[in-house]
Amino acid sequence: MMTPLQALQKYFGYNTFRHEQEAIVNRVLSGGDVMALMPTGGGKSLCYQLPAVLLDGLTIVISPLIALMKDQVDSLNVAGIPAAFLNSSQNPAEQSHIIAQLNSNHIKLLYLAPERLFGTGNKLVVFLRALPVPVAQIAIDEAHCISHWGHDFRPEYLMLAELKRHFPNIPVIALTATADKLTQKDILEKLNLKDPAVYISSFNRANITYRVNAKQNSFSQLLTFLENKKDESGIIYCLSRKSVDTLAQDLKAQGYLAEPYHAGLDGALKARNQEAFLRDDVKIMVATIAFGMGINKSNVRYVVHMDLPKNIEGYYQETGRAGRDGLSSSALLFYSPGDAIKLKGFVSIDGDPEQTRVMLSKLDDMSRYCQLPTCRRKFLLNYFDEQAPDHCGSCDVCLSEITKFDGTLIAQKALSAVTRLNGRFGSGYVIDVLRGSKSEKIRQEHKELKTFGVGSDISKADWQRYLRELVALNYLKFSDGEYPVLQLTDKSNAVLKGLQKVDLIATQTIEERETEELPFENDLFSVLKNTRRHMAELENVPAYNILSDATLMEMATYLPQSLDELRSISGFGDIKLARYGREFVAHISTYAAERGLNSKIDQKSKKRERKPRTERVSTPRSNDTRRASLDLYKKDKTIAEIATQRGLSTTTVESHLSYFVQTGELDVLEMVPQAKISFIKDAIETYGAERLAPLKEILGADFSYSEIKAVLAWINRNE
Repeated sequence: MMTPLQALQKYFGYNTFRHEQEAIVNRVLSGGDVMALMPTGGGKSLCYQLPAVLLDGLTIVISPLIALMKDQVDSLNVAGIPAAFLNSSQNPAEQSHIIAQLNSNHIKLLYLAPERLFGTGNKLVVFLRALPVPVAQIAIDEAHCISHWGHDFRPEYLMLAELKRHFPNIPVIALTATADKLTQKDILEKLNLKDPAVYISSFNRANITYRVNAKQNSFSQLLTFLENKKDESGIIYCLSRKSVDTLAQDLKAQGYLAEPYHAGLDGALKARNQEAFLRDDVKIMVATIAFGMGINKSNVRYVVHMDLPKNIEGYYQETGRAGRDGLSSSALLFYSPGDAIKLKGFVSIDGDPEQTRVMLSKLDDMSRYCQLPTCRRKFLLNYFDEQAPDHCGSCDVCLSEITKFDGTLIAQKALSAVTRLNGRFGSGYVIDVLRGSKSEKIRQEHKELKTFGVGSDISKADWQRYLRELVALNYLKFSDGEYPVLQLTDKSNAVLKGLQKVDLIATQTIEERETEELPFENDLFSVLKNTRRHMAELENVPAYNILSDATLMEMATYLPQSLDELRSISGFGDIKLARYGREFVAHISTYAAERGLNSKIDQKSKKRERKPRTERVSTPRSNDTRRASLDLYKKDKTIAEIATQRGLSTTTVESHLSYFVQTGELDVLEMVPQAKISFIKDAIETYGAERLAPLKEILGADFSYSEIKAVLAWINRNE
């Protein structure tokens, strides 16, 4: 019998496990129940697919969506693992064929909806228990659907409480990417799992950069974001069906390959649009949250939310549909406080005040995330009870160099207006009073207040920004309830009395995140993508089911020119090597010969595992590009000269050199005079290093950002 590691190599083409995969697989193989929480794209499916090929019997997979079933089954069959699904999309003849295959033991994994197993009139449980080869494992995907406290409760999942009664000695594995403690407890109780082992992997998706933009001219901002992404796949979420249709049309008018997806569309059209997206015929899917659950499209490079999601769990799961291949990806959210007000009515649940309270609290957490003055990744990970550093280096907050100004007078005007309005009005009305609006909705007595018009020199957009910042700094707060109003906090009085200075943001410059990319042959990468597309058309499956973009990138980097060399590329198991290897090798060999290139496979000591790094979240480019900067610096080139010569920003070069200070290869004294080190060290110890801009302001013009970064790296090395 194969070991789990041998099966991992044979069927999936990897020689190392990720996260808690190995422990989970071994637990299932020993007959124990499991609940596994693993980030979207973290390899949940492998936790039951690998035991399925090792166990003697059938694995049943409970899945909520037909699209998910089809996608998973296609992927498994391409990898040489016989799988099938039974659902309402099939005609009687197709279902009879599957039944016959089950009876003759030709299927290892069978995907079902919960109602198919336990619904009224269904006898599938009886049939499965009577099969000549027994059920060996049951996997419940998207297990949070069973919980009222989850973000995507599905009543049909409650039927799964019967599983243990019908299959008392069969290991059950429940999997989800998003479940807080309350939901986790509910899942375990409702499924009646027997002494389950609970595995919680890191929720960190290090390859995703998180950004939140103010929702002003959002379509124009979206076009700027998409400008260099026309050949990349992405998902754009909108709150309403009408918004989905309008945005899809507007993007088409701008030349983008975009289609809509929502519950109001004809079923055939939805299926056609989704299939086109999976096969890369359509690059952008504009959708409501009805789209995406379980879609395993690995080359989605970005996810955009045009409107506020209802909760962190949903947002995390939706953004996690980007970058499942481990390559650099983006998550952009457009935020307006008005969205939160609109959503309060949607999350309220009639006749259930306790669940309404929980859902409103989750919405408040989502709003807080959007208004953070601190690291967004840390907030997300802390939400799921995971510790994280204060600075991730790959969200808009951490990538920002912020210039502040003394905004005490502005804060006093805002707080005074809220005071004189008795804390009974929302932000829009407060701004109208501050700006001296002539609108008829302004009450006469408010036009006579001292604060009426005191902020007329500040635009409405800037007032909105300042109020959001004052809320984030806890000088103001929004009340609870369906129609929140602005109110003072315990910190407000000191500002009103002039005892507390308030610094507000004047400018915020966001550096582009540096990402780890192999120095691959881009033209060859295009050739390989076309080859993969042709294979996918012949197999009638999405291209990413053949091989991921990450696998193509490795081939375009290391130029393997034989099947034996190709075996070293991540993603090539025995089955895919036999099916597709020769054609890929032929294209690589031809490309290399035409350009006088040789194989670099000897530079690849072992298969590269694309997993998030938990010890350091920031992801600088590969050592090669950092070392190029170091070599030039040692030749007495200045940072500015290196940046110009290499076509990089000075910030990037500073990061490269700081890296070598932290490793000890570059002496900090080569970047910072001895006399300055103690001053910088004192400032870091006193004020912290979450933001560089405040440190620069404190230290003054005689100290540069590169010096501050170098000393910070030196401190980290010593610690």
